[in-house]
Amino acid sequence: MNTTSTIETDVVSFNQLYAAVDVGDYRIHRTAHEFYQRSRWGSFFNAISFFLIGLTARYEHISLWLLVLPVFVFIILGLWRYGHRPPAKADSQKDYWRWIWHQWLLIHIGLLLWGTIVAAVCWRQAGPDIVTMLAVICTIAHATAVSHAYAMHPAHARFGITTVVGPVAMALFLSGPGLLSIGAVLLIYFVYLIGTVARSAEAFNQQISMEIVLINQRSEIARLSLTDTLTGLTSRRGYEMVWGQLWQNAVRKGAPLALLIFDLDHFKRINDTFGHLVGDACLRHFARLLVQMFSRKSDYVARIGGEEFVVILPDTSVVTAQARAEALRKMLATTPCQHEKEEIAMTVSIGVGVVDANINVDADPDATFVRVDHACYEAKHAGRNCIVAA
Repeated sequence: MNTTSTIETDVVSFNQLYAAVDVGDYRIHRTAHEFYQRSRWGSFFNAISFFLIGLTARYEHISLWLLVLPVFVFIILGLWRYGHRPPAKADSQKDYWRWIWHQWLLIHIGLLLWGTIVAAVCWRQAGPDIVTMLAVICTIAHATAVSHAYAMHPAHARFGITTVVGPVAMALFLSGPGLLSIGAVLLIYFVYLIGTVARSAEAFNQQISMEIVLINQRSEIARLSLTDTLTGLTSRRGYEMVWGQLWQNAVRKGAPLALLIFDLDHFKRINDTFGHLVGDACLRHFARLLVQMFSRKSDYVARIGGEEFVVILPDTSVVTAQARAEALRKMLATTPCQHEKEEIAMTVSIGVGVVDANINVDADPDATFVRVDHACYEAKHAGRNCIVAA
């Protein structure tokens, strides 16, 4: 098992909590899964409808196969469609479109089969009897379902309505004067359904667009609540959410987890000497250096107080953590903050600690933080601009 990869995924997943949704990916994912939910039962309703028509026409007295075979075919198509599930997480939008085309192929086969069989029923009855009327009513019901349920793909929906209604209407027109009026009514309703597809498609698209807006608004609110507005780093609230999760994962998996606490030296003096605007510039400068130095996907940087910052380093030994902290300390010492005409030298005191199941495990995440924070405090009292290991 690749522990580093797993921990990186934990951090990336947290960052994605407030990432804006990709409009194209969300739309195709949402459409595919909604399409599946709406389409999975269609062939079963076809089977039930034809079974009722066949019983009404007493096909079992003519040949049991006239009743059983179409029902059996519709059930097989229904099971196929039900089992043909959309990908839970596709690598690309092409995967979803491929699935949609396959699902539509199954749907069109079922719709064409219905239109052909019911047209044959109407042709055989050749009159406005109860069997014909039941077949027409069921056809209207199925065509209506297609126009509304599948409107997210208007072209396919219109073609589906045509394959359901077209053969039946043709059979009614060709069966004699007694069915002309019924055929005319069915044709008028067909034109109406074709027109409703566009409205249903627009309503579905508006619903998806509204969902995207709401998700992005929620993500932005979450991002703002977890982001330090001055530095752009994660805030203390965001850090607390991640630290507990990563601490538990590291202990469970037996992977070392390093915590670095940084406290800028004499920061109050900087504010008093140069003013708070310069102090803010120094904080942003230090934040940029942290992001530059700790740039792995798994590295996690946050500002948890006025001049106090933390870095979490998954799968990192104490020796490596100290080396990286030392590199940051040297970089800061040789990279003063430039603000307008001012050049402000800065140093930092650093506490470094590691949770390692092979060496020691603190009672909880807070215990680890207190231990490392105490090391940072000791660095302050040791003369500042140094590192102390917890």
